[in-house]
Amino acid sequence: MSIDNLPKIIPIFPLNGALLLPQGNLPLNIFEPRYLSMIDYAMKNEKMIGMIQKNNKSGENDELYSTGCLGKINQYSETNDGRYLINLIGVTRFKFVQEINTEEKFRKLEVNYVDFKEDFNNNFENCFDKEIFLNEVKNYLQKNKIEVDWQLMQNVDNTLLITTLASICPFTIAEKQMIIECPNTDDIPQTLLNLFKMSDQSIESKSAN
Repeated sequence: MSIDNLPKIIPIFPLNGALLLPQGNLPLNIFEPRYLSMIDYAMKNEKMIGMIQKNNKSGENDELYSTGCLGKINQYSETNDGRYLINLIGVTRFKFVQEINTEEKFRKLEVNYVDFKEDFNNNFENCFDKEIFLNEVKNYLQKNKIEVDWQLMQNVDNTLLITTLASICPFTIAEKQMIIECPNTDDIPQTLLNLFKMSDQSIESKSAN
């Protein structure tokens, strides 16, 4: 897949705290009517939607951050009560160019992928020291009382490790945006490390008080 083959106008799902990275997975439970319509639209077209966070700091309820991630629906099922259970796999990040006027119930954006050409090639190999990284992860998870299968965590490939941690860790909206806005995906592991250390310092400071 290349940038040239990607849609320039995409339906978007603005959802704070839901972080999708290239090659990562994001399961979603869709129940609001406008987003059910969005999934219907996507399934009839490229099966792609954009995940992006709202920028609450702007003071505008509908203001969006400038960077999000395009996801492709690779799992889809309907429930008896009318919900859609889907999984997105991250394709590449995008820059928000402009919002498109539409009669659809959901929002659409014109987007540009040119800043993220390397998203297709990176697998997080050889861009960080896994032993050091896992030590910080272990400290962070223990101090935040997050239970995981540690043996599985140690044995998964780097792509699954990084994209899963970025998604499941309870970072703030701004911190998750910091991750997705890394200029290069090689920078994401170091950004995660910095966030783990900042969290540790915050917890220790609270304990001291």
